[in-house]
Amino acid sequence: MSTLTAQISDPPPSVPRRTDSARPLRLGPYEFKRAQTDHEFDQLHRLNYRIFVNEIPQHGDAGTGSLVDKFHDKNTYYIALRDGRVVGMITVHDQPPFSVAEKLQDPATIQRLGGRLIEARLLAIEPGQRHSLVFAGLNWMMFQHAANGGYTHVLISGYADRLPLYKRVGFRPLGPGVRSGDATFVPMALAMNDLPADSLNPVNRWQSRMHQRTQLPPVCLLPGPVTLSPQVLRALQHRAISHRSGRAIRLYENVRRHLGDLAGAEQVALFCGSGTLANDVVASALAVHRQPMGGLVLVNGEFGRRLVDQCRRAGLNCEALCQPWSAPWDLKRLAEVLDRRADVGWVWGVHLESSTGMVNDVAALRQVASKRGVRVCLDCVSSVGAVPLDLDGIYLATGSSGKALGSIAGLCMVFASPEALGAIASDRLPSYMDLVSSIQTTGTRFTCPSAPLEALGVALESFATPPLRDDHYGHYDRMGQYVRRRLTRIGLPPLVDGASAAPVITTFRPPHGEPSPRFVSRCRRWGFEIGGMSRYLQARRWVQIATMGRIGVRAVAPLFDQVAYWIGEDGPWD
Repeated sequence: MSTLTAQISDPPPSVPRRTDSARPLRLGPYEFKRAQTDHEFDQLHRLNYRIFVNEIPQHGDAGTGSLVDKFHDKNTYYIALRDGRVVGMITVHDQPPFSVAEKLQDPATIQRLGGRLIEARLLAIEPGQRHSLVFAGLNWMMFQHAANGGYTHVLISGYADRLPLYKRVGFRPLGPGVRSGDATFVPMALAMNDLPADSLNPVNRWQSRMHQRTQLPPVCLLPGPVTLSPQVLRALQHRAISHRSGRAIRLYENVRRHLGDLAGAEQVALFCGSGTLANDVVASALAVHRQPMGGLVLVNGEFGRRLVDQCRRAGLNCEALCQPWSAPWDLKRLAEVLDRRADVGWVWGVHLESSTGMVNDVAALRQVASKRGVRVCLDCVSSVGAVPLDLDGIYLATGSSGKALGSIAGLCMVFASPEALGAIASDRLPSYMDLVSSIQTTGTRFTCPSAPLEALGVALESFATPPLRDDHYGHYDRMGQYVRRRLTRIGLPPLVDGASAAPVITTFRPPHGEPSPRFVSRCRRWGFEIGGMSRYLQARRWVQIATMGRIGVRAVAPLFDQVAYWIGEDGPWD
C-alpha cells in the first residue's frame, strides 16, 4: 500500500501539526512509533518477507526469511509493537520515482494530481492482529506524517483483494489493477482535503475515552486520601452516634481488637488525628519514661527525618543515624554504635519510608537490637495494612487509618507492649497524650466521631481472616510490581526497586527533569491525581504513584499509556 497527501490549510480532524515525523501513539496493548533500532528493522524486514513473499506472492521465495525493500534508503517506517514485537508496519516516502507510477497506463496521471505527493507502501500486519486497532493506528501514523509535512495527496498500490478496505479509508483508483508476481495491485490516491471524517474513528474513540476520563473525578493515586471501597463510603454516610453510647463503645473496642490481631500487638490505643499525632504520643511516652534513656533514630528518608524533629521537640536525648535517601538502614553501623553506647535504650525507625517507596528491614533491626537489650519503636503509618506486620517484641509502634488500611484519615493508633505501659509516668503527660489511660479505658476517653470509626471498622473487615489478609497483601504486591514494571518500560525507573520496594507507593523522577508540580498538574489534566506537591518531593524533583485503597490495574494503566505517548520518541511536547 502507498499513500499521498493533499494541500491542506488545516490538518484533518484530530491530527496535530508538528513536524514531518508522526509522534508515538498508544492504543491499548499496541505502541505505534517510527522504527529506529536495528532490532526493529530486523523484525520489520522479516515481517515484510512473511507478508509479501509467503502470504502475498509478490516476490519469489529466496529462502532468506528477510526482505529489504527496494526503496529502503528513502523510506520512513512506522511500526506497531505489542510487547516489544513488531506486528505491523507501513512506510512513507516523498522522493520520485514512486512505485505506483509503474502500475499506471499513463504515468502523467500522478503529475495531474498537483500539490505535494507522498507514497505509502508495505502495509503489513500479522494475521492474528488484523481484527484489532493495528490498522487504525498505522493509518493514524501515516496521516499524521502527511498532515505534518503539508502533503496534498497520498499514493498507494492497493492489494486488489482488499480494495473495500482502502476505499473505506478514502482512497480512489487511478487506473486498473496491474499484476506483480502472483498478486494484483491497484494504483490509488487519497486527497487529504477529502479525508473521510470517520477514517480516524477508532483512534478518535480511544482518545475520546482518555478525554472523558479527565471530565470524571481524577483517579486517586495519592498516599492519602486513598480510593475508598463502596462499603467504606456507605459507612461514612451513617447517622452520627454518641461516643458514649453502647453501640459506639462496642464499635470502638471491636476496631481495637481487629487492629491488634492484624498487627500482632497486645495493646492498641486510638486517637483522633494523623499519623504525626501518633508519633508525638510515642515521643512523649519516651520522654516520661521512668528510667531516662537515650535513643537513636534511623533516617533514610523524609519521615525518618521528621521523627528526629519530633524527638527534639519532646526533649528526648537522641542521635540520628543518617543514610542517603533510598539506601537501606545501615544495621552494621547501628550495631557498632550500640556496642559502644551504653546509654542508648531505644531505637526508632520508619518501617515503610513512603518518601522514597522503601520497606526497611524490621526483622534484621529487631535482631540487632534484641541482642543488646535495646527497645525498638516503629513508625508503621504507611506499612500497617500494606505488608504483613508482626509487632511482637516491638516496644511502641504507630499507624494511621487513611492509608493502606483503606479508610479515611482522621484516626491514628499506637501499638504498645506491656513493658512500655509499665514504664510510662502517665501523670507527667498532657491528658490527651496519656497512652496508658487510653489503653486502659474501655471505649474512647474523649470525643471520637462515629463516621471515621465506622469506616475503619468496615475497612478492617478485609483483614478479618488470614486468607483475606493474604488476598489483600497479594493484591497490593501485584499492583506495586505492575507500577514499577510500567515505569521502567517507559524509561522512568523507580527510586527503589526489588525486594525493598514498597508495594503501595513508588517514587520516581518526572521525564526530562520536569519540575514535580508541573508534572503533577499534567497528570491531573489527564485525569490522575499523583503525589509530588510536598516540599521535600519538589526539592528533589520527585513524584509518586500510590496504589493504596481500592485501586486496580484497569484504573491506573491509562496513565502509563498517556505518559509514554506524551514523552514520544524525541522528548515531551505540550
